[in-house]
Amino acid sequence: MIRFAIVLLLLANAGYYAFSQGMLRSLGWGPEDPSEPERVQQQVKPDALRILTPQEAQQAQQQPARTVPAEPAPAPVAEPAAPAAAEQPADPADKTSADADKLAAKPADKPQDKPAEKPTEKPEKLEKAEKPEKKECLVAGSFDAKQVEALRLQLAKLPEGSWRLDSSTSAGRWMVYVGKFSSQEALDTRRDELRALDISTDRARIASLEPGISLGRFSSEEAAERHLATIGKKGVSGAKVVVERPETVSYTVRLPKLDAATKKRVQSWHVMDGKDLRSCS
Repeated sequence: MIRFAIVLLLLANAGYYAFSQGMLRSLGWGPEDPSEPERVQQQVKPDALRILTPQEAQQAQQQPARTVPAEPAPAPVAEPAAPAAAEQPADPADKTSADADKLAAKPADKPQDKPAEKPTEKPEKLEKAEKPEKKECLVAGSFDAKQVEALRLQLAKLPEGSWRLDSSTSAGRWMVYVGKFSSQEALDTRRDELRALDISTDRARIASLEPGISLGRFSSEEAAERHLATIGKKGVSGAKVVVERPETVSYTVRLPKLDAATKKRVQSWHVMDGKDLRSCS
């Protein structure tokens, strides 16, 4: 079986070699000839083909189209006449006109230099003009209700949407208070009585209530009233609920996009009451 395969391969190689070498062309088998000799036989008057020099090619382009003669064209006569024309003395009139042309050409060169500098300067000026001005976010405060009314009138002069007022509420505080005593001795005596009833005491710490005693401070009036009722059951008398600090509303002005000129203008307002503009946090 192996011998049969080897013989088959040898016969296939021999057949391909005969085919590639054109030995079987007589039988109609053979590779295509890449040389294409029939194209040479199709040429018409190959002897009429002539390669032109660069000068002859330039003259042929300037002249109107015509049929190229089969025979070589004679050399142009204008070329040998050129040296003779160069040897002849130049006409004074021609020289004068040539000098005039040179003088006329010189001023024309100068204006061309000046416009060349302007395009380089204009883009720089445009870039500086188009550079946006830096703006920053600033705030100032706090202002009470009376101050903010005058501030609103000044802020209304600025562009709409360029400012904002933010409000914040501070909770009030209430105190259970005993006093006001006529002397420090009276205060000390009452404090000793309260301590005997196991009631914690503290100074009032408000000028209008001194000398006085605080029996507790609370964030709401209801809590203070409940504490007053509690110590009343222990035998404390003469105590009452007072407002230690009222509930207040404060305002902060916010300027999100403020330029340098407007910043200086706002700081000059007397309604700012000396409050500085600071960066937004």
